[in-house]
Amino acid sequence: MSTIGNFKDSYKQLNTAQRQAVDTLDGPVLVVAGPGTGKTQLLSMRVANILRKTDVDPDNILCLTFTNKAAVNMRQRIIELTGGEASGVMVKTFHSFAAELMNIYPNYFWNGAKLSTAPDATQAEIIQSILAKLPLDNPLALRFAGNFTAGKDVKNALKHVKEAGLTPDKLRALVKANIAYIDSVELQLIEILGKPLSVKHLAELRSTIDKLNDQGIGDNLQPLQDLGLTIKSSLDFALAQDEGTNKTKNTGKWKQRWVQNIEGKRGMHKERERNLWWLHLADVYQDYRDSLHARGYYDYADMLVEVINQLQKNPSMLADAQERFLYVLIDEFQDTNAAQLQLANLIADHPASNGRPNLMAVGDDDQSIYKFNGAELNNMLSFRSSYPQTTLIVLTDNYRSSQEILDTSKIIIDQVNDRLSTRVPEIQKTLNAQNAPKHKGVIEHRSYATEEQELSSLADSIAHLHQEATSESSSNHIAVLARNHASLRRLASLLDARNIPISYEQQNNILEQPVILTIYQIASALEAIKQGDAQRVDIELSKIVRHPMWRISPETLWSLALSSRQKTNWLDVMRKSSDTKIQDIANWLMWLSGLSDHQPLSIMLEYIIGLRPGESLTSPLKQYYLAHTRIDTDYLAGLSALRILQSLANDFAKGQQVTLKDFVEFLKTSMDSGEVIADESVFVSGDNAVQLLTVHKSKGLEFDTVFVMNAIDNSWKPSPGGRKYPANLPLQPVGDDLDDYTRLMYVAATRAKRSLIATSHRQDIVGKEVLATPLIHQAMPSNIIDFAETDDPQTLLENHLTWPHLNIADEKKNLQDQLLAFSLSASSLLDFLDLSKGGPEYFFERHLLRLPEASTTSAAFGTAIHSALEYAQILTNGTGLNLNKVTEHYQTILQNQFLPSQETKRYIEHGKVLLTKLFNSDTFWMSKGGLPEQNIQDVLVGDNNVNAKIKGTIDRININNDQLIIIDYKTGKPLASFVTKDQTKIIKAWRYRMQLIFYALLIKKSSRFKSKNVTGQIWYVEASSPKELVREYSPSQEEVDELEHLITIIWPKITELNLPDTTNYSSDYTGIQTFIQDLISGKI
Repeated sequence: MSTIGNFKDSYKQLNTAQRQAVDTLDGPVLVVAGPGTGKTQLLSMRVANILRKTDVDPDNILCLTFTNKAAVNMRQRIIELTGGEASGVMVKTFHSFAAELMNIYPNYFWNGAKLSTAPDATQAEIIQSILAKLPLDNPLALRFAGNFTAGKDVKNALKHVKEAGLTPDKLRALVKANIAYIDSVELQLIEILGKPLSVKHLAELRSTIDKLNDQGIGDNLQPLQDLGLTIKSSLDFALAQDEGTNKTKNTGKWKQRWVQNIEGKRGMHKERERNLWWLHLADVYQDYRDSLHARGYYDYADMLVEVINQLQKNPSMLADAQERFLYVLIDEFQDTNAAQLQLANLIADHPASNGRPNLMAVGDDDQSIYKFNGAELNNMLSFRSSYPQTTLIVLTDNYRSSQEILDTSKIIIDQVNDRLSTRVPEIQKTLNAQNAPKHKGVIEHRSYATEEQELSSLADSIAHLHQEATSESSSNHIAVLARNHASLRRLASLLDARNIPISYEQQNNILEQPVILTIYQIASALEAIKQGDAQRVDIELSKIVRHPMWRISPETLWSLALSSRQKTNWLDVMRKSSDTKIQDIANWLMWLSGLSDHQPLSIMLEYIIGLRPGESLTSPLKQYYLAHTRIDTDYLAGLSALRILQSLANDFAKGQQVTLKDFVEFLKTSMDSGEVIADESVFVSGDNAVQLLTVHKSKGLEFDTVFVMNAIDNSWKPSPGGRKYPANLPLQPVGDDLDDYTRLMYVAATRAKRSLIATSHRQDIVGKEVLATPLIHQAMPSNIIDFAETDDPQTLLENHLTWPHLNIADEKKNLQDQLLAFSLSASSLLDFLDLSKGGPEYFFERHLLRLPEASTTSAAFGTAIHSALEYAQILTNGTGLNLNKVTEHYQTILQNQFLPSQETKRYIEHGKVLLTKLFNSDTFWMSKGGLPEQNIQDVLVGDNNVNAKIKGTIDRININNDQLIIIDYKTGKPLASFVTKDQTKIIKAWRYRMQLIFYALLIKKSSRFKSKNVTGQIWYVEASSPKELVREYSPSQEEVDELEHLITIIWPKITELNLPDTTNYSSDYTGIQTFIQDLISGKI
């Protein structure tokens, strides 16, 4: 075969190591290629050389890459080198190669059925539907605020088991093997670890643990590692850390890791619980695959698992694939996961190769930044252990960056503890610049007082560099890299305002786009009208009509809200309105709802968007969102979101008879589960655009000047949490560590040719001190520039669609009756203060306007449980407690709630089990004489100047002499304390604490009760253990007095509708407390 083109000229330009890689055609080859060392050229040249020196055809060569962009670049380069003769070489990503095998061998997959890849939202919807059918005692079925708490964990876990190449049956077998081993060694381990640890006896402990039986893992249970060996090796590691310290700190942690004492019972509780969770997941995994396939879908990870499974099960298919691909090359090898590596090995390792397959892997462990996808350093290590005769080649000549950039980057990467060069001493990876830039660059860290100043100064610097390059007709390709999109979005706006062209691949969630939310609200209203669901109709219409696209005056909206409140039916009020525009909207919605069962989903969306004229009007949505005089970012984002939504609707309808109702449920599931339907469209606003990228997206690119923004410690270090894996099942590397973020910073730094500038800020939005990441401190210790705080920081504002406010006089007039009758409850007070929910604005809409709110499953369940417990107290005080009567009462109340039949059935069973468990427990009791639910109204608090009315409903009160115990029942997960530093629970704990203080004030000020010694208790009726059932808090008189004083401050602000503006406060706990203090001090 003639291989013409410029191969010879390109070959002359290769350095010695590159030539060795190009010339080593046979056997396994591992190339460690640092950044800028020409690996793409090397891979392309090697393919061309194979075609020059062997008899294989182009289609006998397989090149596997990590991204589609890399595949395109490699294919183009190969064709250039071979004059087009190598167009038949297969260059694919791993997933597209798996899809190719499915196309080549269709009969091996799903009985020949043609499936397509499932959209992310479809996958989430299927997961949610499976979780909804699980028994309520299944750990994967737990809910909070109506959403599945394990939804994200389940999705990630399914992703990881597939990336490990596991089928549901194999996962189940692995976990069962673990549980069986735990059963066999648990008592022995409990006995061994029953004695207190002592430095003198550590050697004895190691000897005793060494006698534990191994688990005995066979090849059929790979990739499971021996749990016995895992226990022993983890002890070795702990002992090594404690050696020479004369302490047992790390050994103690090891002991706690394997044996715990829970409610007086010692055992391997944590490891057993982990494995049981994954055993439940195996069942969900099977149902998930079955549901996907039944609907004509598979997902990307599914492809690899299925292809590997079929290759292993069908020798003829494997043999044919191995004969087809005689040479296999892998790019970005450090980013491969277990399933990808397994697929490559299966294809390359032909029996005739005798353990020396023609397999080349090119990668750099220092650039491994996809650990979250299961990629791991061990892949590069295992390559040599799998193929002992591997030829190892290291590339160190860098053709991209200045030596100053490389030296700085080395300081960064040298902070990594676990590197290939430390595990394999013969690998030396110091990079040497071979193509120094003509112009000297800048390397520095710039520290600013605030994030706003950082962003503003960064935008100014970029504008200056861009204008300088333009005026001098010189080249200065600029990139701004960040850890996530939040900072990039803000910078994009600032650059756009300065007329600097940008290229930005946004990671917007279309479900958060205003235009999509409006479409969803209209679609939801149509379905509610069709179903006759008056409550949902009210909720959706109250949102829809306030939208400015209808151009309804504030006065008309207020009149509509007040009329609807009196008649409690928004649709009827709208149809009978004297305003013809309101009438037309109502009639259009009625007409469109009648079409929803008869028109295809895509046509219904066209009506809603305004692409088709309606009966009484044409939707103004398209005109409102898309009739812009300037093609700005918001315009483009909205337009792109509309395109994605229409495409998504078509994907959703594929192979199914779906209606608008199905699509509404689909979108609701996506929103409730936090699913992101990403818009990754690239927006380019001009030539020579500044590139705005996440570090992950910058991989493989290069720029003259690189800015690394928001280089603060919190953004560049591991975050805790996440689902724990069985100790011996390496589905994913052991969590994030600092090494991962160091590699990420290294990748960012090595994108630069001549200038590298890191920026950070010293204070966050609430003035809290923020530290720069030590990664750049160590890399640039003498180049830190400290900018003084300026008087003109730029801030970015976000616009929200909120209920329009009239001038204050009109508001008071319209709400006069409501204000006169108003009485402050614990919930209304907390809604006023709780900025995380919207504060005064949320209070205004919920407690003064009282706009409709949706019923939720959790609220309905809570109502039924509260009513059942109230009835139980009544029975206790009378004829005596009768559990059957209590559970029957619960069932009756629940059936009267707004719940789907399936949910009603599930919660009837759950509630009965819960109530039976409660009343059979020694720690739950009903005191004879206890007061059932107490509704206390019109209690006055305050002083001579202000008399505020408060009210409350207390679930139960026990009176013992002068001691009065307030009891409030709660469903859901218990809090450990009412005082916590846990930011995920701090607001909830504050609300519960404030609620009990409010009830104490209510009791003390009420004439109904003489006892003034008040203790508050919250009873968590769903507590998993007796010790979690009751949490007690005794409000001090000082706390009660402070709350009364706060109420006297808030009361006139409510009655005079002088609601404070809280836009300058953060919505976290700190912001809430600052708001309260400012109210008390009179600042607001």
